[in-house]
Amino acid sequence: MRAPTEYRGMRKILFALLLLVYSMLLSRVDARTFEPAGYWIGTLSEAGADLPVTISFEPTKNGGWTGRFTSSTQGVMEYPFDSVSVHDSSLSVVLGGGDISFHGTLSGDHLTGAFDGDEGKGTFALQRAVKPSYPYRSDAITFRNGNTLLAGSVYAARTSGRHRAVVLLHGSGPESRWGTIRYIADQLARNGVTTLIYDKRGSGDSGGDWRTASYADLADDAIAGIKLLQARSDVDGRRIGIWGHSQGGYIAPLVASRCHDVAFIVAADSPAMAQYQQDIYRVRNSVRDNGWTGKTGAAAMALYKQFIEVALTGKGFGELTQAMERNKKEPWLAWMGIPPKNSWLWPWYRKTGYYDSRPYWRNVKVPILLVYGELDELQPVDTSIATIQRLARANGNQDVEAFILPAAPHVLHIAPKPGERFFWWHFVPGYPSIVIDWIKAHGKN
Repeated sequence: MRAPTEYRGMRKILFALLLLVYSMLLSRVDARTFEPAGYWIGTLSEAGADLPVTISFEPTKNGGWTGRFTSSTQGVMEYPFDSVSVHDSSLSVVLGGGDISFHGTLSGDHLTGAFDGDEGKGTFALQRAVKPSYPYRSDAITFRNGNTLLAGSVYAARTSGRHRAVVLLHGSGPESRWGTIRYIADQLARNGVTTLIYDKRGSGDSGGDWRTASYADLADDAIAGIKLLQARSDVDGRRIGIWGHSQGGYIAPLVASRCHDVAFIVAADSPAMAQYQQDIYRVRNSVRDNGWTGKTGAAAMALYKQFIEVALTGKGFGELTQAMERNKKEPWLAWMGIPPKNSWLWPWYRKTGYYDSRPYWRNVKVPILLVYGELDELQPVDTSIATIQRLARANGNQDVEAFILPAAPHVLHIAPKPGERFFWWHFVPGYPSIVIDWIKAHGKN
């Protein structure tokens, strides 16, 4: 006997509802299948060379996505992507201010695709992985230097007792706590050294603006970080040191001169001269390396020195403009990048251009480790080492060691030279391990 018409109609409705629910469940499964959140481990491949990497993604509060990039080979950790875009099973990522872009496809536990950037093109292949666990604690913190609120992280050993500690100082320009500085913090914390890293003022989550700050302001930011560490029950306040590269190493003796609680200094690629002198030295080498020699090179340096004079004094911009007009056809003029009159650089340079680290090195009484890249062209390496050692020892400080990293430029990583077969740039061998070993040895004092 056939069911009544009403019942047959009801069955059709129920069947349709079941199909709808089933399709919704399938779509939810698909969404989970193409869900990028979590950790991914794999390789970037270019010209037959592989780079091991870890990438993480997580959703944002507004429904978008964010992500981070880690490469222990390159000494980069949790460096944030500029943007992450997810559409169905496709994913696009931009990194390094647009220097490199990734486009890939999600399929279950696999993410594959291609990248394109300044260093070339290649492919990547990643698979899901378990979130790594670290042998140290991570504490998000904030602290103040006057009216400037600074945001950072403290990485502390899980073992009991009071530990030696380090505040990591920034290089020049906008610097956050991520990338190389985060990698160094990881290595220190794994070796039982509590480490504070923070976003430079005006960068990341920190307030203020480094472009309007003096070097004394930046030094006082670091000192505020030292005070924060001293207040922690897991830190030995007598064993807190500072470690800075480039600008960070340059202002390290200034920090020590303003804070007598600094227990040791690590200064990597630290110029031992006035700021403006170092700028002239750096640009002279770059002019030569670009092939501008003879009268062309001399003309380029004459104009650059004129620019430095205007930047230091605030006078003579009209004459500088006229000189630029006379040289407007020279290929080096655009390369030099002299800023317009309304640029932030002019008032900033009047604050920093005369800064000279040498008087401060003379007064440093604590152990010093100097680290330089052998091929640093931003300063004379041997002269910088000899000058700092002479100044510190003249005032009774005999604990001044120096280490030169072979074949390393100022940035302390090794990259292919023009015309050389491709390989992935990487941290110079021995860095930062030699520094960590030195810190551990001196932390016992």
